[in-house]
Amino acid sequence: MAVDLGIDLGTASTRIYSRREKRLIANAPTVAAIKDGEIAAAGEKALEMIGKTNASLNVIEPVKDGAITNFDAAVGLLKELLTGGLASAFTKVRAAVCVPSGIGDVERRAVEEVAISAGVKDVYLIESPLAGAIGAGIDINEPKGYVIADVGAGTTEAAVVSLGGVVVSKSVKVGGKSLDNDIIQTIKKKYNVEIAATTAEKVKLRLASALPSLSTDIVEAKGKDMYSGVPKTVSISSNELNNAIRDSVSRIVETIRSVLEETPPELSADLLETGIILTGGGSALRGLGKLLKSATGINVFMAEDAVTVNAKGAAMALGSKSGLRSALLNTAARKTY
Repeated sequence: MAVDLGIDLGTASTRIYSRREKRLIANAPTVAAIKDGEIAAAGEKALEMIGKTNASLNVIEPVKDGAITNFDAAVGLLKELLTGGLASAFTKVRAAVCVPSGIGDVERRAVEEVAISAGVKDVYLIESPLAGAIGAGIDINEPKGYVIADVGAGTTEAAVVSLGGVVVSKSVKVGGKSLDNDIIQTIKKKYNVEIAATTAEKVKLRLASALPSLSTDIVEAKGKDMYSGVPKTVSISSNELNNAIRDSVSRIVETIRSVLEETPPELSADLLETGIILTGGGSALRGLGKLLKSATGINVFMAEDAVTVNAKGAAMALGSKSGLRSALLNTAARKTY
């Protein structure tokens, strides 16, 4: 019997959900370390190597904005995660892989080939907003509109789904990593200290907010003095962090607003009832829901297990005997053994 999996191959993290076990069997950073053309490490182990490698070791982030940027590294990473998550290497795997709405044929084919090369026997694709809606418990086949706003690491994608499909969608290449970079650049410019991306993320999660704040809370960030090269610690306030990420947050909000503006009036009425459903790791930013409600006038809800809903929804669609399977794209690639 085949094992049905949902795969969310994201810019920052890759998650694999097993429909049979009803849980994530893999959740790891989308990072691979390559030495002499071979995968030396993947996931957490590879992430720890960033910035600490020698000339013979190359650490690669093989996915950017939902597209494959390094085929071999992506294959190695996915193969490693599948091997570690499955009870047997001989298990026949079927998988639905999440892709952005409106993805081009070339990018689509690359995602399919990565999954096939990693050992998946039957590969299907599903648009991320549909997968997220299914994973959040929405009946996508209802004649009712829902807004899914997926704030990922590399992109933010907002879409209105109804009757089993995406009615309108918008995406912007702004996500969690953009906010991290905003913080890095602010600290570099103001304090002449360079901090690592992992440090910026920790600082963001601890103190940053999408809403303006007069808070005097302080967080310390350790980095390197740009002039002397010696280690240095700086103290940065929540107000400084909020100002640093303000422009990127505004672009996220504007993307979601633009989707609402293009939604047919018949569905717009539904949205007052169904609201905006936030998914993705970036949706955890404090104050984002309140800011969106203020900007749109629509209630905002955080999906339960927001970071896992895409992988979960993909697996549910693949294993469903009902209309959910209609969400799978017809251009599935299959490899027969």
